[in-house]
Amino acid sequence: MIRIAVCDDESVMCRQLAQMISAKLKKWEEEFVITCYTSAVRLILSPLDFDMIFLDIQMPGINGVELAKKLRKKEFNGILIFVTVLTECMPDAFEVEAMDYLCKPVDEARLERTLLRSLKRLSLKEEKGFFVRAQNGYRMVKFSEVYYCEVMNRKIHLHMRQDVIEYYGKMKDLEQQTLPYLIRCHRSFLVNPVYLQEYKGGQVTLENGAQIPVSKSYHRIFMERMLHSIDG
Repeated sequence: MIRIAVCDDESVMCRQLAQMISAKLKKWEEEFVITCYTSAVRLILSPLDFDMIFLDIQMPGINGVELAKKLRKKEFNGILIFVTVLTECMPDAFEVEAMDYLCKPVDEARLERTLLRSLKRLSLKEEKGFFVRAQNGYRMVKFSEVYYCEVMNRKIHLHMRQDVIEYYGKMKDLEQQTLPYLIRCHRSFLVNPVYLQEYKGGQVTLENGAQIPVSKSYHRIFMERMLHSIDG
């Protein structure tokens, strides 16, 4: 069961977005429950047992960005998605590790892509992950924790949500170990498509703001695997 909250001070907008989300999840035969909030205070005082929260930014009292920061301080580790007309607030989305930033009126195709990426991330929580040989022995790494991997001077750098793990290894071996959850986009990089925000100009931008190059030799296979991951 996927638990979703939609918070928007305009009740009509709140219901409309909830209906759009509901239509998509029903089509994909997902089990879900959606709760609407027209007050940031009511949401912050709720049990916060949600998998996904959609937040409007322009709200009286506590705005969506402030609310997102409070949610993270209360250790809400679920998916945050902003829905707003204020494109200038986009940098704040990275600070609270938001999944996406949807502009009003919400585009149906964009919402669908965001929901698919969110479902993919939720499914990753159930994965066992993989082991790496760190300084103090072996460590289990969940796929959902990894933004991207980089190799420099024969050393692998796993850029995680909380830290960076470094160990000696080969990118080829790591690629085989992490298929199909991480995608090779360069001889020196693997990326997690779940955290992909944008791809243009020969590089991808991830949710944490990292910009990773996509080389010409890996472009085709990267696109194929990326589209496959979006399609589920």
